[in-house]
Amino acid sequence: MNVMEVYRSVQGEGTLMGVPTTFVRFFACNLRCSWCDTKYSWSVKEGGKWEDLPIATLAQRIADQGARHVVLTGGEPMLQRELPALAQTLRAAGHHLTVETNSTLFRPELVELINLWSLSPKLAGANTGMLRLEPLRQFMQLPAEQQQWKFVITGESDLAQLHQFVSEHQAFAEAQLPIIWQPEGRWAERDYAHALEWLAERAQLPEWRPFNVRVLPQMHVLIWGQKRLV
Repeated sequence: MNVMEVYRSVQGEGTLMGVPTTFVRFFACNLRCSWCDTKYSWSVKEGGKWEDLPIATLAQRIADQGARHVVLTGGEPMLQRELPALAQTLRAAGHHLTVETNSTLFRPELVELINLWSLSPKLAGANTGMLRLEPLRQFMQLPAEQQQWKFVITGESDLAQLHQFVSEHQAFAEAQLPIIWQPEGRWAERDYAHALEWLAERAQLPEWRPFNVRVLPQMHVLIWGQKRLV
């Protein structure tokens, strides 16, 4: 497996924010988001380096960190061919597994192995093209407690596209799937409090009331900025 880094920190995003967690970052991604804050995870030019590790070695490194919660991230972890075998090994060792994915790939063999799918479809502000609806609809069919939908927001156009998307898919209102808004990093860095305030005000608008919207920061960015291994 193409492993860039294994480190322990606290989860900085989503519904498990603040939980002590081991992060495993894999190299390679099938998207090129304009605002990506980990370009090194898909570009050698941006400093990308990795080790080709067997599952047993990687599992031991994870165990050495001592955290029950493990996040498999990237890059795009769903590109790793041996991800199901790694997930089986980690679940057998008692770990809680989160996959952070751009949601462009759905792998049925992973469904029973992952505790939480942190789904991050890319809106127009990412400049990556249209939403890939088929895998997104497959993820929606999973139990609601196994999903969180995390959207990076760059402005009004992203919110308009997101509202159309969730309105066209009944699961978001009926199952109250968590819809997490985060301000895009470069915008937020100029004034994080104002960026969150802007999102919080829009979350109160009537058109969003049927949905389970949560405005959340990236806690690790507030604490450490854009440092790696935190």
